[in-house]
Amino acid sequence: MFITGANSGIGLSTFLQCFENGIFPIGGVRREQEFRNELNQMNIKPDSYEIVEMRMEEIKSLEKLVPKIKTITKSLDALVLNAGAIETAPSLMTSIESIERHLKINFTHQIYIAQSIAKSFFIKKRKGSIVAISSSAAIDANPGRLAYAASKSALTTAIRVMSKELGSVSIRCNVVAPGLTETKLMRSSTEDEQIKLFTQNISIKRLGKPNEIADTIHFLCSDKASFITGQVINVDGGIR
Repeated sequence: MFITGANSGIGLSTFLQCFENGIFPIGGVRREQEFRNELNQMNIKPDSYEIVEMRMEEIKSLEKLVPKIKTITKSLDALVLNAGAIETAPSLMTSIESIERHLKINFTHQIYIAQSIAKSFFIKKRKGSIVAISSSAAIDANPGRLAYAASKSALTTAIRVMSKELGSVSIRCNVVAPGLTETKLMRSSTEDEQIKLFTQNISIKRLGKPNEIADTIHFLCSDKASFITGQVINVDGGIR
């Protein structure tokens, strides 16, 4: 399993659950040695995983991903598109530069990775699972998240299109749309008052936990979900 943004939040939980599920994870992160040090502090054996450095905003970095992964393994079963970016601002104060950055990181380059992995690993074996992490913001159009919500909405639609085209070769493509989840990224982009209002208005009355999102990701990547594709799974505590 190759997981982008594996060093924190939902990505880290997904990475760590691989060990519980007997999966060899490959993590894509910005700083390889820093992540290796963190895993070493968790007493995780260095031979039980691999890490590749990547920069979501740089296409030249992403062009090196497949060659790097091929030095680690000749076979890959699942891709988790987790890495992303978020900036918040009122719609009329959102710059074009911010919109373009969000689209590049959260949409265009995500699709580039999905295309590269599918062509290099999944097509030949006629099997694979792609899970993209979107957001409830892409569905609910939350105020202050114009660029983020638009980019995640684009990603969601693109993955659903891919599911229709790739299903005939047993490549499944699904989307997980978390609600507010207890991560550093969420805390840095969401005011306390917004969090309070959000938790008051959902059925379960609390924030999600990264491992709860990871549970859904692992299910979708597994053979237990072999007849599930083209779906957007909301893991949001009951927003609607």
